Amino acid sequence: MTQNVAENEARKSGKEGMDVYRVEINYRGIFQKRLGYNISHGIVYAAHSEGKTAFSNGRYSDDPQRNGIPCANFAIVSGSLGEEELEAIASAKMDVDEADVVLVLDDTMAKGLEPWGHYGIRPINQKVVEGGTILFVSRRKPAELAKLMERRPFTYRLAVLPGDRSFAGLWYQRDDNTDIRVLAAVARVAPHIVDMESVVRYIRGKFNDEKRVEAAREAYDSVAVSEVSPDDGMVWPYEKPALPAWQDFDEGMAVKSVKRGFKMGPRGQNRNPDFRRGTSRSQRPVIRFDTCIKCTLCWYDCPDECFDPTTDGLFDVNYEYCTGCGRCAQVCPVDDCIVMVDELKFDSNSSPWEDYTVDPEEYVRRMEEIKGLSREVPSPVTGMGERILERKESVPFKPKGGK
Repeated sequence: MTQNVAENEARKSGKEGMDVYRVEINYRGIFQKRLGYNISHGIVYAAHSEGKTAFSNGRYSDDPQRNGIPCANFAIVSGSLGEEELEAIASAKMDVDEADVVLVLDDTMAKGLEPWGHYGIRPINQKVVEGGTILFVSRRKPAELAKLMERRPFTYRLAVLPGDRSFAGLWYQRDDNTDIRVLAAVARVAPHIVDMESVVRYIRGKFNDEKRVEAAREAYDSVAVSEVSPDDGMVWPYEKPALPAWQDFDEGMAVKSVKRGFKMGPRGQNRNPDFRRGTSRSQRPVIRFDTCIKCTLCWYDCPDECFDPTTDGLFDVNYEYCTGCGRCAQVCPVDDCIVMVDELKFDSNSSPWEDYTVDPEEYVRRMEEIKGLSREVPSPVTGMGERILERKESVPFKPKGGK
């Protein structure tokens, strides 16, 4: 039974005024998996405490829970349908075509979402309905996020819950209250789905902790909401993913091999074009080629083989395949040579080595301006968060590769 058929059947049963609301929770695979699960289930339990019917599920089509891969969970809530009727709607698809609330747990997803097998980039706001809300956990202003998304032909709302990217979704990461803060933010922007008092009942029942209730109330009051008009955003420059219908599939399946080939320089290594990962990262490595000692560790240790050797002994990085894991910055022995920087500070995946060779000093000046003096230093244990270091000044430019 398809989603539309199920809804039509419900209407024929005298439920013309039925209310079905969908929440899409977008998160980073592995790092935020538990976080996404906690939020979708929290919405369901809070809705149940109001006497509503609700279900949650995840999308299992093309998003394996690999580090950083954009994944989604869903919560579907109704105040008028019974369990069987809502289950028919909720289970008709393992995805949703539209959502009343779109949650984004990592604001770098504003750049778009790539399927695991690369066949386009989907706008993060593609599923938000007219008058609906897209809610980011972010320190950025709504206008900064709106300009990164596709223009929609109608007005919708953009809400921001002040907060940093949380990896509390890992099973061994300490809890930082992101899940309950997001639940409170949902109550703030969509009280018709769950209200704040039901969120408070859920928190008290699950945790019996008034400090968590206090954190939720603070989050509720801190949400900023603004309108996004049809003139805001960009004309989407990428092909959008479109899964083939069942009748379009061939009888067999062929996995294309990667054509062998190698040359020195940017994009010199042949790679599988179906496994580009540009939107899978929250940060990207910024390289100071002038201080590089050509030790080869970034090239050797990169798990996705993103580095290309160049004719001058340096190593370019292909940002279309970089997942932002931070391994290169971790193993680099030179102070400040490779630094992980917020992905939203960049609008291009072009070759940094080519930019450097055109004007080394200007390249270094621009990169230091983008980086600033704050450094996020990842823990040696994956997913255990970062330390913030403040430098007093940038490393001076070293002409001719530091020789």
